[in-house]
Amino acid sequence: MIALESKKVVLFVLHSELESAYPPLNIAVGAVSSGAEVILAFGRDGVDILRSDYIPIPSKGGAYLANGLYDFGAPSIMELLEIASEMGVRFVVIDEDHVPTKWLIERKELRWILNESADADLFVHF
Repeated sequence: MIALESKKVVLFVLHSELESAYPPLNIAVGAVSSGAEVILAFGRDGVDILRSDYIPIPSKGGAYLANGLYDFGAPSIMELLEIASEMGVRFVVIDEDHVPTKWLIERKELRWILNESADADLFVHF
């Protein structure tokens, strides 16, 4: 296994559909577990994932995914957020003033995430 110690991972969540929510959360948990500094940033359409009333709805035709994740026993979006938070992943909301959430979040402007991504070892957006 490659250790990600002293590595920086920046994930930018741009959408809130079920199939867009899982990949960045899984990568965040995996990277922070390997010792990386992880920033999980949420854009205007991705920030819904952080809302306490968020319901993960798949895109049109994606109901099979929700059923498959349930049948497989995959952790929920909220469980992944909880794990990420407990492990030290930074939650950052981009260009959004009020987000009703229980998570500790930072608020930043878009240029901040672009600067952070410039010196990241891994930058991915979903």
